[in-house]
Amino acid sequence: MAYKAEYYVHETDKNALKALKAIPGFHQFVKAFMKIWSERQYRVSNMSSCVRMNEKQLSKYYDMLPPICEKLGIDIPELYLQLDVNPNSYTSGDTTPFIVVTSGLFETIPEELIPTVLAHECGHIACHHVLYSTMGNILLGGTASALRNFVPYGSFATMPLEIAFFYWMRCSELSADRAAVLCDGGAEKMSEVCMRLAGFDKDIDALASKDEFMVQAREYRDMIKGSKWDKTLEFLALSNRSHPLMTVRALECEEWSTSEQFNKILDGSYETESSETIEELTEMSLEGEEETEKKPKPKFEFPMFKKKAKDEELEARTGSIPDEIRKYKELLDDGIITEEEFSAKKKQLLGI
Repeated sequence: MAYKAEYYVHETDKNALKALKAIPGFHQFVKAFMKIWSERQYRVSNMSSCVRMNEKQLSKYYDMLPPICEKLGIDIPELYLQLDVNPNSYTSGDTTPFIVVTSGLFETIPEELIPTVLAHECGHIACHHVLYSTMGNILLGGTASALRNFVPYGSFATMPLEIAFFYWMRCSELSADRAAVLCDGGAEKMSEVCMRLAGFDKDIDALASKDEFMVQAREYRDMIKGSKWDKTLEFLALSNRSHPLMTVRALECEEWSTSEQFNKILDGSYETESSETIEELTEMSLEGEEETEKKPKPKFEFPMFKKKAKDEELEARTGSIPDEIRKYKELLDDGIITEEEFSAKKKQLLGI
């Protein structure tokens, strides 16, 4: 029986995606994206520039996919090998997702860890991340300038979208990591993948300790938790990154693999309290902003900031960014909020 994505998707992944979809301008961006998006263009690029792996080509690696896909309940995606010295793998597409691994990945990690990497990428497919992550990569890449022409206020309005996309993409990696941990039956291999991608190349002629790497991970977490300033520095360092830190990922995997949730999913006895399916969570509406006004919009909030009650009430109001700034200016003039609070809110709305 396949593992249901609803059972293992990370809570921050779900919350970040809901917050992303509530960002003003998101639906206009989706419409613009669907106008220029061509899945076939990606297929042409892969077919012309990469090596496609299948039963007759590099079958040793392709044969790793079917048992993984069976466990996660997905169709077998196309698998490509790309010449690139950087160790990397990624999944893209929409109706027909595909996985690309680089030659640098094979040079960095031992062969027995390749199925773990493939399980991680298949986890993205099972969790329906692929279209959103493709959108995010395009928005955060060179094509963003074309999309900004379709969004009110241009690049000014895409700033919150860019920040929200980066944050969700980092959170989505944690869900994909869990898929790999489930396929492996434990976190040991995923933790080693993190350690090797952090710096321990397989050609380094020395012994490395995964246990010591996990000690390092815990020390880092304790350091960040113990200082608000360090937490702020971490956030600033991660604000334009699509992946979380390797030690953070390794520790998340290890701790989740010892949880009751993991053990129950593994033995088939887990039942989630939420009735929301992964399809409902990731559903993409093209109807426009007005459709979402029927439901209260979750606010996009970075983990380090705790908003005051009056800010929560004020942020519930929707409208353009200039209108929001005017509303807060009126509150400042009436003496309801301070100059410092107004300045902080203005910077937040402007994404600076």
